[in-house]
Amino acid sequence: MKRSLADRIEQYLKVLIERSEDKRIEIQRSELAETFCCVPSQVTYVIGTRFTEAEGYFTESRRGGKGYVRISRYYLENGVSAGHKELLAFIDELLQEDALSADESDLLKHLISYAFQDMPPEDRRRLFKQLRNVLVDYVNLD
Repeated sequence: MKRSLADRIEQYLKVLIERSEDKRIEIQRSELAETFCCVPSQVTYVIGTRFTEAEGYFTESRRGGKGYVRISRYYLENGVSAGHKELLAFIDELLQEDALSADESDLLKHLISYAFQDMPPEDRRRLFKQLRNVLVDYVNLD
């Protein structure tokens, strides 16, 4: 079975990550594009679609001549991305139980989904656990 270019790039990067001691690699788009005889945007596409937080990867990049892409692998707890889904589900439960208003729920979900994107996954996981504990305390105050 013939694999697509995107599949081959993905597999190559995953092997590099698994072989690295700290499960992190740093690459240059242009060098990888040369290796696979493609354009750098193809590499960017693969990284953006196949190395997501939901898949257990954290990516950072810097563009330009000395630019890089850093991909780190982290392992999910019970298959859930860094507590994000659990916290959103908990907020939905609180809304259904009328412990939170719809506006409070929307605000919390927006903050959780967008305010902490640049935070490393381990820090975000701890933050989400702490937010859940704080919400439990908040709703029990009433």
